[in-house]
Amino acid sequence: MTTPLTLVVGAGPTGMTMAIELKRAGMNVRIIDKSNHLAKHSQALVVQARTLEQFQRYGIASQAVDSGRQLTKASFWSDGKNILTFEFRRIPSRYPYLLFLPQSKTEAILNAHMESLGLKTERETELVSFEQRDDGADCVLRRADGSQERVSPRWIVGCDGAHSAVRKFCGIPFEGKGVGLSFFLGDLELDGPDAPADELVLHLHRGDVVFMGRLTDKLTRLIVALHSEQKDAKDRELTIQDFQNAIDKANVRVKIRSAEWMTPFHVNDLQAQHYRAGRVFLAGDAAHIHSPVGGQGMNTGIQDAANLAWKLAAVIRGADEKILDSYEEERGAVGRNLLKFTERGLKLATASNPVIEYVRDALAPLVSKPRAMQDTFVGFISETAIEYRRSSAVADHGGDGALEAGDRLPDLDILRHGQPSTLLHNWTQAKHLAISLNATEAERREISSLLNFTQVMSLQESELDDEGRRALGIKKKLLIVRPDGYVGFRGRLDQVAELSSFAKQDGLK
Repeated sequence: MTTPLTLVVGAGPTGMTMAIELKRAGMNVRIIDKSNHLAKHSQALVVQARTLEQFQRYGIASQAVDSGRQLTKASFWSDGKNILTFEFRRIPSRYPYLLFLPQSKTEAILNAHMESLGLKTERETELVSFEQRDDGADCVLRRADGSQERVSPRWIVGCDGAHSAVRKFCGIPFEGKGVGLSFFLGDLELDGPDAPADELVLHLHRGDVVFMGRLTDKLTRLIVALHSEQKDAKDRELTIQDFQNAIDKANVRVKIRSAEWMTPFHVNDLQAQHYRAGRVFLAGDAAHIHSPVGGQGMNTGIQDAANLAWKLAAVIRGADEKILDSYEEERGAVGRNLLKFTERGLKLATASNPVIEYVRDALAPLVSKPRAMQDTFVGFISETAIEYRRSSAVADHGGDGALEAGDRLPDLDILRHGQPSTLLHNWTQAKHLAISLNATEAERREISSLLNFTQVMSLQESELDDEGRRALGIKKKLLIVRPDGYVGFRGRLDQVAELSSFAKQDGLK
């Protein structure tokens, strides 16, 4: 029987990740895009640790890391005084840094991997209309020469950006408001004593923000947010002097020598009212947009794709379609929290009231020093702290260890056959991973008999170090990890009925 088609609309990082995940899961997928080329500039720049963990499963993480620049900390300055510093080495991941990698390179890496799987973007192809049916949708595609094609996918995934046609066709409101600031973005060559090395630097001055991060040995990414010049900034061509003026006002000791790319842009904090409308789903900028300063947008879209794709594949295997509702349940909550963080953070950074500035600058060093606050910040930025513990799609039946159902599974150090290895070293397939701890041979056979479409791994307590024992515990148990890297099930080895119910939910039996 032919696998039903999923149509992915939009071939940016989110769309290509969606197509990769679906193809890896054995799905029939087509990906289209109105544009005739990949990204040419570096709009999205930061690749977070959580995204690199996902790339690790594709086998492209090393290529991404080798192509980018590792940033080790973030420093916040207010009128020449350091008020905050966060060390990215605290990120609990194999990738304890922020990776600066231009979107153009990220797209090139994703595109090459997608094509290696036998899937190619159909460019200059546009979705011009669709109508939903109970079992799918009837779509009309139009190519550059004006010819049209009718296709009938089971699902449509809109990854077509902030001005998503898919979202508009569905009539889903895009709710929120604009940010009352002028933003300039550029990749510039500069020098001076305050030029950044391998760190992110934010300079605050009377409500204005100058963000700097080293892109290459030659170029630095600058983002400037200004209260002034709001009326005409987006309607004229930028010059180097626009950036230099902002830098000088903030008392930053650098001189711009040349520019490779400059653009003004407008920022909105917006989120789709719903991520699903029947057979249609939204992901990435089609579902949420916000300030770029936190480096979250592209990474959040990539994680949207990882969350949705395996659920679509589960339904094809026989899971109840109600599991698809957990996509909005889980990722919608992430989007709401992200918008709150970026909105409040930007308001605090751009406060121009002298009293608020004074209080912010006085309190920031105090509240940021505790280890828990440092860990909270880097966990949020790196997206390693996202969890779905309250999701209807996870099942936690208790047990020792800090790791619960709904948590991201870290790639722990382990011993295998007496040799150092890592927990996720061999988990490269688009399958669930079942990890039994301290199971007997008979128990392992029973677990395997209850699960299909699952990679099974057996661990003994002796193979774990102290960190592994804290995370997984030491008692007999079973963890089932979803293909997006989150624990879906935790329970005892003898909880056969509970395991059977979960396996049915996720299409594993």
